[in-house]
Amino acid sequence: MTYAVLVTETAFELISAQARHIAVERQAPLNAARWLGRVLDAAEALAEMPRRCALAEESNYVEYEVRRLLVDGCLLLFTIDDASRTVWVIGFRGGGQLQRSEALPEAPPEAPPEAPPEAPPEAPPVVDRGM
Repeated sequence: MTYAVLVTETAFELISAQARHIAVERQAPLNAARWLGRVLDAAEALAEMPRRCALAEESNYVEYEVRRLLVDGCLLLFTIDDASRTVWVIGFRGGGQLQRSEALPEAPPEAPPEAPPEAPPEAPPVVDRGM
């Protein structure tokens, strides 16, 4: 069973901040790009069997299940919405950072509304040329 994987704005900002830190503070922009690619690939891999990942410590502080995926010494924090078949990446932290439940949403994100089905294109008018 495949899940859609979505990243919240907060999680994306945290991941981006880490990539900027690697690029600017460590003066390693190529490493930052490679690291970011690995993080995004790992997030996409959550589309298959997301429950293979362990519960995160943050699960003890919120009313929903938070799981973690270790990527290059950092943790992607995510929750699973079975009703909408969606994995939400909701947080990120370096492996050495303490858990911070206040950085997580109070409630799990909700699935985006489904787009209405597109209407089929109209057929061009038939012109009778009397042939």
